Amino acid sequence: MERSNAERWLQDLESELALIDDVETTPTERLRHSLPLITRIIADVKELVSNEGFVSSEAEIHFFKEVKPKLYARQIFEVLLYNLKMQAPVGTPEMIKAFYEDELKQVFRLFRVEAFHYQYYRTGACKLDQVYFLREAKPPELIDTELIDPPPGFSTAMDYKFAKYMAYEWLRDYLLEQLLHYQTAEKVSRSTREREKQLKWTGDAINLVELAYGIWLTGQINNGNAGIAEIMQWLEMHLHVNIGRPYRRWQSIAGRKRVSTVKYIDQMKAAILKRLDDENA
Repeated sequence: MERSNAERWLQDLESELALIDDVETTPTERLRHSLPLITRIIADVKELVSNEGFVSSEAEIHFFKEVKPKLYARQIFEVLLYNLKMQAPVGTPEMIKAFYEDELKQVFRLFRVEAFHYQYYRTGACKLDQVYFLREAKPPELIDTELIDPPPGFSTAMDYKFAKYMAYEWLRDYLLEQLLHYQTAEKVSRSTREREKQLKWTGDAINLVELAYGIWLTGQINNGNAGIAEIMQWLEMHLHVNIGRPYRRWQSIAGRKRVSTVKYIDQMKAAILKRLDDENA
């Protein structure tokens, strides 16, 4: 079979599946349309291989290493995608995100368990191609075919594994895309909440310095273990204000006249006392 014929089959399959991708369907409807299409094309390719064979061992290796795995990978992926969507929980975004994360871990576990063969696939190695991708080759004992009944004359030791690795990589990419969607949605939601609840210090920065030193000197945070710099940084970050260097600010306060050294705290005290007096009147 000529390489151009094989490539044409792949192009036809990708084109027809692209049409399905463009249509909003349920998982069941998608599987009902995609599987018969893939099965038909695989059957046509199988017949072509049976009738024409290959002009060389290089052509046979190319077909079973590059072409057939892509055909079967589509079949495997459609089933994986169907199962994923049907098993996804109906619940909160957090529940669905956790489900996708668990599924992603299973994909990576597969790659780890079959690390030897997966790395051969992933790195584009070719040293064992004569053993892995020729139909008449005798596979080493390390190979464990996963096809219960491999099609006679249409299977090699590794073509199905390559198809599986392709399909699981597509599933991995799909899961990562979904998780990215949820992470983006979370960031947007968090950003929105932060904007809605954002508080900004609009008074004089020196007044906040008085407050910061009052908190620090009376040990109100972390059992008195938080430093003045930490407290000021926290206030700056959460109240969106630039306080400046703590020591210089302290010098500014210390240089005031004695009667008004902590005028902001005195002002706070007076305002609180007035409020209490008004309520008790």
